[in-house]
Amino acid sequence: MAEFYNRTRRSQSIPLGLLKRGLLMGLPLYYLLNASDLAKEGFKNSGSYAFADHIYRNMPSGRNTLGRWVDARLLSMRAVRSFRNRFLASRDELASFLCLHSGNELSILSVPCGIPRELTDGAAIARQRGADLHNAQFHGLDLDPEVPRKAARFAEENGLANFYPHEGDALLQSNYPSVADFITSTGLAEFLDDRKLEIFYRIIFETLRPGGGVFISSGMRRRLVSEYLLKIAELHVHYRSADNLEEVARAAGFQEVNVRRDEFGIQSILVARR
Repeated sequence: MAEFYNRTRRSQSIPLGLLKRGLLMGLPLYYLLNASDLAKEGFKNSGSYAFADHIYRNMPSGRNTLGRWVDARLLSMRAVRSFRNRFLASRDELASFLCLHSGNELSILSVPCGIPRELTDGAAIARQRGADLHNAQFHGLDLDPEVPRKAARFAEENGLANFYPHEGDALLQSNYPSVADFITSTGLAEFLDDRKLEIFYRIIFETLRPGGGVFISSGMRRRLVSEYLLKIAELHVHYRSADNLEEVARAAGFQEVNVRRDEFGIQSILVARR
């Protein structure tokens, strides 16, 4: 059976799980948050692609007026705004890369792709800046069998030509295109321990074209408020500092590694070149 690394919840019922763990104060908060589409998706499907894309889209929605208000408050949290920064970093890094290599034959990969918004938006920005993308191919790899189909439809609806969906585990080299010039991965590292993360980064290293391939990824640091909310949703993540991310990337083979923290000091953005 395939291992969905982001599905960390074990309880059949979150309220029952809260009672068993003695988190009584979490019950009223759970029912309040459940009116928000963001929180509801987080409770229902752990760290799903829809949960992430809701943050990337940054448009409040919910069951009613209260739900939309709660959703807006969640989206305005520092930790959530920091979460969105990883999407913005991937989008902007890709746009710059596409402009720099305008007209060239390129292979761009998002893994796991979820809704490949960083690809569609990055390509749109590059085209606005005059980049020629006719020779660029875009790929999306995801383990969830329904996601590649949704990703392909989203890419088509948002003007991303030459998008190719792939179904498979990100920790298996055989699921990847033979070579990639640019790889973006946000939202997976947090669910992998150090051993699996090094395996993943090594696969990325081997897939990138030597002499210029670019990889962008992210990690997050612990914050008490956001950690409490994650615990309510039974979403278990691996926290890492910028130094931790760099160590893993160098162990995987990367020599040129740059890691920066966002303005909130929560997300670390890694850009590595082969």
